[in-house]
Amino acid sequence: MIETAVIGIRSLASALPSRFAEVETLRTSSAAGTLRSFGFPGAWVEGNASQLALAAARKVVPGKKIDALLWVGALSGSHEHASASGISKDNVLHRFCYPGSWLQEELGLEQATVSGVAQQGCAGMFSAMRHARALLVAEPEVKNVLCAGADALPENAERELLYNVISDAGCACVLSHEELLYRWIGYHQISRGYYWDVPAKQSEIIAAYFPTAALTIRGVLKKTGIRAEEIDLVIPTGVNRSSWPILMRLCGIPDERLYQPEKSFGHTIAADSVLILEEARERGVLRPGMKLLLFAYGFGSSWCSLILETTDLI
Repeated sequence: MIETAVIGIRSLASALPSRFAEVETLRTSSAAGTLRSFGFPGAWVEGNASQLALAAARKVVPGKKIDALLWVGALSGSHEHASASGISKDNVLHRFCYPGSWLQEELGLEQATVSGVAQQGCAGMFSAMRHARALLVAEPEVKNVLCAGADALPENAERELLYNVISDAGCACVLSHEELLYRWIGYHQISRGYYWDVPAKQSEIIAAYFPTAALTIRGVLKKTGIRAEEIDLVIPTGVNRSSWPILMRLCGIPDERLYQPEKSFGHTIAADSVLILEEARERGVLRPGMKLLLFAYGFGSSWCSLILETTDLI
């Protein structure tokens, strides 16, 4: 088993828009009844990406000195923040107004360095946490790293992606050495540039999803020396709910280890795992010493798997 430094998640939170729209009112390719049968009654809409990220970050930052901030966004628009100036929007300077820097200013994180994570699709938060952990290992003076971001689709945009209904959402977490809720055990990622052209490769992506997902999960199990049957709970994402039992069986994890969320929020691109992990904790499902498996797939394409262990602070 690979030894890991005592690093993990100190706090995490999410934020959803105030309005929930029934699936019948959304722009989708599939029939509303079909999408409901897949577990999508509707979506949280009319979100502002920057404000959603700010709302989530405000829940995790108080009382912590943040040394680094990693902004996360899957959509290109999530990496731009509207300028308050009266300068014409055609001016190229608008392209350099970054939400990560805006968030630093809003939160008053004067000592933090700022960077961004992109091109990871729905796996963006996983990738940001991986980079945050690496930063904590490489630079001992760094004590707390904030990962925060959000994605929100344009008004009246198509809300269905490969049979999943998309909600707007933001999320944030702080990785640290101290006061951990979840200890980082291991991570594995597989990236396949062949699938970069998402519109042209939809059928190929669907065909590759399960075998590569299973390979990714087996990879993190091998790295950590943990057997499939030793996973106490699998934290799903908000993608098509029928896909998770299939993936569990492919990986040899008992079906009953899959957490069943009470709330339905659609698929929020990068915030799913945080939303569901929050719910599991609030419901009292988690107990100290549990090994949790998290998985996410992101267009690009990257398959990512993470194992966390709950601590006594859970």
